[in-house]
Amino acid sequence: MHETTVVDSEPESQSSAHVVHALMQFLLAVRYRKAVVIAALLAGGLLGGLYYATATRYYAARASLLVMQPGRDMMDDSTPSAATKQGLMPTYQNLITSEKVLQEALAHIPPEDCIDLVHLPRERWPEALRKNIKTENVRFTNIIEIECLSKDPRAAVSVVRAVIESYLAFMDRTHKGTAREILDVLTREKVELAEELLIQESELLQARQEAGDISTSQDNKLLHPLMQQVVAFNDALIETRKQRVAIEATLAAIEAALRNGEGLQQHIMSVADIVGRQILLESLGINDHNAATQAALERDQLANQAKLQAMQEHFGPRHPEVAALEEKIRQTQQYLWEYPERVRKRLAEIQENRLGPMLREMMRQKLNETWQHELSLKAEFERVQANARGLSDQLARIDILARRVSQLRGLHDVLVDRIAGFELQQEGFEVLVTPLNEPLEARAPVAPSASKVLLLVLFGGLAAGLLGVYMLDILDDRFRSLEEMQRQLRAPVLSLVRRLPSQNGAGLETLQLYSRPDAAESEAFRTLRTALSLASEQSSRLVISSAEPGDGKTTILANLAVAYAQSGKRTLIIDADLRRPGLTTMLALRGIAGVSSVIRGQEAVDAMAAAHVRASGIQGLDVLPSGSRPTNPAELLASTRFSELLAWAESIYDHVLIDSPPALATSDAAVIGRLVDGVILVVQPEKNRRRSVLRAVESFFTLKVPVLGVVINRVVNERTGGYYGYGGYYGYHYSYVDEEDGAAESGEGCEDLQPAAVRSRDDEAAACEGIVPRRVG
Repeated sequence: MHETTVVDSEPESQSSAHVVHALMQFLLAVRYRKAVVIAALLAGGLLGGLYYATATRYYAARASLLVMQPGRDMMDDSTPSAATKQGLMPTYQNLITSEKVLQEALAHIPPEDCIDLVHLPRERWPEALRKNIKTENVRFTNIIEIECLSKDPRAAVSVVRAVIESYLAFMDRTHKGTAREILDVLTREKVELAEELLIQESELLQARQEAGDISTSQDNKLLHPLMQQVVAFNDALIETRKQRVAIEATLAAIEAALRNGEGLQQHIMSVADIVGRQILLESLGINDHNAATQAALERDQLANQAKLQAMQEHFGPRHPEVAALEEKIRQTQQYLWEYPERVRKRLAEIQENRLGPMLREMMRQKLNETWQHELSLKAEFERVQANARGLSDQLARIDILARRVSQLRGLHDVLVDRIAGFELQQEGFEVLVTPLNEPLEARAPVAPSASKVLLLVLFGGLAAGLLGVYMLDILDDRFRSLEEMQRQLRAPVLSLVRRLPSQNGAGLETLQLYSRPDAAESEAFRTLRTALSLASEQSSRLVISSAEPGDGKTTILANLAVAYAQSGKRTLIIDADLRRPGLTTMLALRGIAGVSSVIRGQEAVDAMAAAHVRASGIQGLDVLPSGSRPTNPAELLASTRFSELLAWAESIYDHVLIDSPPALATSDAAVIGRLVDGVILVVQPEKNRRRSVLRAVESFFTLKVPVLGVVINRVVNERTGGYYGYGGYYGYHYSYVDEEDGAAESGEGCEDLQPAAVRSRDDEAAACEGIVPRRVG
């Protein structure tokens, strides 16, 4: 029996569980669509066989070359020379397929062995030959392997031999005597550069002597004396001008203060900074003795305070020395406090008599001195500047010569270093190339390779097949598993109902649970009843709907009502599908007044409802048919009388089940869903598309109608029902056990019933309702 599981809504993640689940679903898809994979493998095999039968055969000829430098330990990778040689191996390898080597090799290949090139223009032969030749350096060795592919095995051998001969001749010409020639060229350049450097240094020395330049070197260069004088006089002149401007500003401020009758004490510090503090104090009648005394008293005061603090740590406040020291500190502090007041009084006396004129006179004298000094500096600066102008051309020439000498010295040092290093490496500079083996004619072609073609067919066909399965699976807009359905719909799967056999007759005879209660298909409705009973939400008033017409919602509702009635619950079925009343037709109640009559009536709802309810023929199960078809079914269902009808039904019956139109066809299901405990959605996986079901569920969520769960209808056997995983949930068969007191059918006395095998909480609940599971072999 399928155990009801509520899956919470969660975003897609990359967890291992989801990856494994997705992989298993894909494997099920491959199993279901294995014909696609087999067809892809067969097509790949056919194409591979056709290619192998028609492809041109190519033969390979191989040879090896050993590249060495005499005088060096080529096997010792730890030495610098060995490392350098390993770094040159790619160069030696690429030289084999260079333009010069291939051009010379083509000249030595017999015409009858050029069968791979005859269809090309002559100028493209080196390029075509390069494509047929493959070179490889054996790792950590000095061996280069050469391979040539050709349509004729003899032609391949001939090409390899011609390329090796051409390569050996090229290496011999390139490296024979190269070391001595390079060394001679470098030495000759060094001598020429040294001569030019000597000439440039002589010209630079003569130019400096003529200009009186005392430069030591380009890195530690001193300015010419005339240029130094120009810079010094210029700086002094700028500084003097700054002083003159400051004096003029201070003098203007003092004169303005005298005209306006303002105090001059604020200008004393500015004057002191310009004429000097000592001169100003002497002019004011305040000598340095007073200032020195003031400073000495301040130092003594600090020393006495430190001494007093030290004595207080050892003596009390009444100790004579402590008291005397405190008195001395007090008197000194009193004197220091009174000193500024005495200075202010002195300044006030001076200001009343002659402070203003004295300050103005002092500033005028200082301004006159500054003017005279500035004029003398300006005259001297102009004289020195005139002398330095004639020196600028000579200094520029010296600078150019110095730069040229520096460049020549750098080039000379580089040549000396290269010659020294080249002389150290000269020994063993020549490269020796030795063939290790001769190319041989191949007996079998190397291309096309049967094993490679087979692997390509297998992998290509399998990949194409899996891709086809994946694309078909993506295009198949159906739910692939219960877990996927629960996750996307955000609602649990309450039960799975198999495809029911067709029933003959009318009325109750068409209901599976009534006509064949012992069949395995009937157990799905008891499972649904149990799942609703164990749900945390209240589920006494339910509306059952589907996404589209023909999904079997009416059949599910009627059989669920029978299951409730068989368990002893008073149950009412209301056919609220006022457009296409399928439940009324199923129970052969067409033409009988029902829901539409109650809603449109003028009498009390409870009285009219009680009058229109019909007995179904099953104890505890009543039916309220749809009645005549109205022109405005949505308005009737949204009216107050329909709400009163549901309230009356809830007060009389234990369970009220309402049949409604499909959710995507009309809004009736959502209107009814807002008045009841929730909605049960019937889904037929083989018929319904995923988008349609999702749209139906979203319509309920948008209107805040609770979706209690999903019932999967018309599940076929797993072998014939596809790979979607909806089959195979019925491992046990259930039937009624007749008891003497009839307790099994009424649902009472369940404590006396012993189940043969209880597999889950659903089984226990089913056993208490009078259902005893029994194992089928």
